[in-house]
Amino acid sequence: MFFVEDDRNSQIPGRFEDVDNNKKNLQPGPTNGIAAVVPDLQETMCMLQMMSVDGPLAELKPKPILSGISMPGIANIFGEAHVTRRVVWILVIIAAFVIATIQVKDRVEFYSSTPVTVNVRVTMNDTLRFPVLTICNKNSFNMSQIRMLAAEAGIKRNDSGKSEVNIGQLIGVRGMDAKQLWDVIAHDPDQIIAECWFGRNVSCNQVGRWTKIYTYLGVCYSFIRNETSVKTTGSFNNLYVKLKDNEMECSSLLWGAKKGEGERGWKMLIHDLRDSPVIDVRTHGSTLDNGWGKDIRIYLREFRTLNVWKRPCMNNGNYSKCIERCFVAAAADRMTCRLPFMDEISVGYNHRNMTYCNTPESFWNNSKEIDNLLVYGQWTRTNCSHCQRQCHQDFYIAYTEMTKMKPTENKISKLRVFYQDFTFDEIEESADYGAVSLLCDIGGSLGFLLGFSVLTVCEIVDAIVQTCLSSMRRLINKCRGIK
Repeated sequence: MFFVEDDRNSQIPGRFEDVDNNKKNLQPGPTNGIAAVVPDLQETMCMLQMMSVDGPLAELKPKPILSGISMPGIANIFGEAHVTRRVVWILVIIAAFVIATIQVKDRVEFYSSTPVTVNVRVTMNDTLRFPVLTICNKNSFNMSQIRMLAAEAGIKRNDSGKSEVNIGQLIGVRGMDAKQLWDVIAHDPDQIIAECWFGRNVSCNQVGRWTKIYTYLGVCYSFIRNETSVKTTGSFNNLYVKLKDNEMECSSLLWGAKKGEGERGWKMLIHDLRDSPVIDVRTHGSTLDNGWGKDIRIYLREFRTLNVWKRPCMNNGNYSKCIERCFVAAAADRMTCRLPFMDEISVGYNHRNMTYCNTPESFWNNSKEIDNLLVYGQWTRTNCSHCQRQCHQDFYIAYTEMTKMKPTENKISKLRVFYQDFTFDEIEESADYGAVSLLCDIGGSLGFLLGFSVLTVCEIVDAIVQTCLSSMRRLINKCRGIK
């Protein structure tokens, strides 16, 4: 295109002049006329040509923010590629994203299941913790004391010479409630424990003590050492107990269950000092009949487990005591008074205030509720789902040998509890798949399928933030009327 300049503009001073054949710019003249427009048009066309696709300033053109992400395929989607090419790349990235999501989901679920590795080590130590031995007489109470109180209460024998009564009929004698009655008719430990030694020529009273404990089976006794650890092993260096039952008769009517002669012998439980034998002595205890001897070789296993959400455990607390309190609380829901083995804390779990049974009728009825729960299966440990296992727990594995004693010793039982040696099992759980392994697997899946890295994620977040801010600015300007 050609432009013809008006001759009138050449006469206007101050535009352009030749001085000594050299071009020299003078002061600009008026901006009227087509001459003033020509430089601007030329400059505009020059800039457009330079910013074209092949121009040297093409990189100065504004680009979408997302196209700057350093992820394969993003530039083809948000750039100036052909529509077909964009669609292909969108499908490829969606497929890779779906596969990566499936793999990441699998790794996260595997991590959340907290897989563990169980390490078992057989270790030998210089000392070992000695367990607690709890012993209960199957003939739960002293029948001589029961006969004396029955005579005092005016309860007569029947034609067979037996007084078919249970101890509930003795409630109220001398104004005694259930706990006071149990204390009176309990077996005397000095009478039922004929001998007790711990080591050669060392009596049990020198190294420990017998403690009275109230259980479901009545009043029992637990031997607890003053020092929890022992430094000697062998059947002649640990606990030896000789038990004797001189009662002429026993009765199964102590709980008002059935008529009969009742049982003879002993119920025993070997357990950790932290465990409660109140319920376990019946459910987990072993039997020793009169006229028999039993050697119990114990083996210690220490469990150290992980506290995970699928298999939770308690760092503080005790599973056995939790089960006991759960049972007592369940029994208290069905009872109007409590028995001696029901502690006040467990009974008051639901803000109950229960006293010991103090009438024959209340003792009879509430004792039957205890039997219904524990004997007839109306309560199980599965009812105590809130009780969690211990993270650190010791188990005592018992290996027993029975021997028949002489006929003249039919009322005597012998028991030996000992360590064979100082070896024990350490069973420890450790995490098999940790957070570092999870991050490595997730990073490998994303990097292999999408070319992701940590910096790529940061770029995506930055691009999204910038896009949101730009959209917000345009919206605000539009609301204000600013073009």
